[in-house]
Amino acid sequence: MDKQELIELTQELLNEEHLENRSEDLNYLKREYKRLMDRDEDSFLDKQENDKFFALFNKLAEKVPSLVRSPYEEKKNILSSMRKLLDSKDLRAATNEINKLSEDFKKAGRCKKEEDDELWSEFKSIKDEFFAKKRKYFEKLDASNAEKRSKKEAIINDAREVCKLDNIREATEKMDALRKQWKEVGFSGKGDDTLWNEFAKVLDEFREKKKEYHHEMLKVFEERVVKKEELIEKARKILANSKFTDEEVNSIKTLRNEYKAIGFAGKEKDDELYQRFNGIIQKYFEELKFYK
Repeated sequence: MDKQELIELTQELLNEEHLENRSEDLNYLKREYKRLMDRDEDSFLDKQENDKFFALFNKLAEKVPSLVRSPYEEKKNILSSMRKLLDSKDLRAATNEINKLSEDFKKAGRCKKEEDDELWSEFKSIKDEFFAKKRKYFEKLDASNAEKRSKKEAIINDAREVCKLDNIREATEKMDALRKQWKEVGFSGKGDDTLWNEFAKVLDEFREKKKEYHHEMLKVFEERVVKKEELIEKARKILANSKFTDEEVNSIKTLRNEYKAIGFAGKEKDDELYQRFNGIIQKYFEELKFYK
């Protein structure tokens, strides 16, 4: 690369906003800068080109300080950055950064042997400590996730048992409680989707059972409405033709017991039916007072 191309490359990097992927070009410029600084200029033109390159390079160095650091200084700076990552909470991001800094460390250049040995020992110590902490974290996470998976498996088994209950109200309350427990357990790591699919399948089965139950109950309610209407009509006829004999009074009492025995007829009509029936019964016994 001639000097004009070197100047153009420096200007390009100076204008670049993100230099993360330009490390090779930066290292090349660093080597060229050192080579030109150590070399005598051959001509006035050489001096002009060198001065232009040095000016641009110094501006770039303000943006990328590593360009003017010695290999020793650069490696110490990298180690300082690596050491700060030891307490990082985001292990994924920290691992990526540690790996990037490791590559930068290896590319920073050679120092004196004793300095290189010292720096390499520190470099290895930091990496060993980081990955030991990472292993310990994931061992703890694996144990926690295993416990969570065990809890979720127990919830699935409980849900299957709840699905067998005939009392839909009781079953619904228990299933809602199990759904809440599932959320409280939280993510259980690898295999969590499989467990959720199993649980979701049981929930779907229960929803179908509830749907069938409600469909059947609608039929039962319709039948009960018809029976209650029949008793209301019987009570109305007795009231209209009341003689207040003992036999008639017993018939009214029997109707009241039969009405009660029919059971709930659905929230839409049960209350209105009861008001009508009870109104007739009360009126009968109020009129009975005048004949006794």
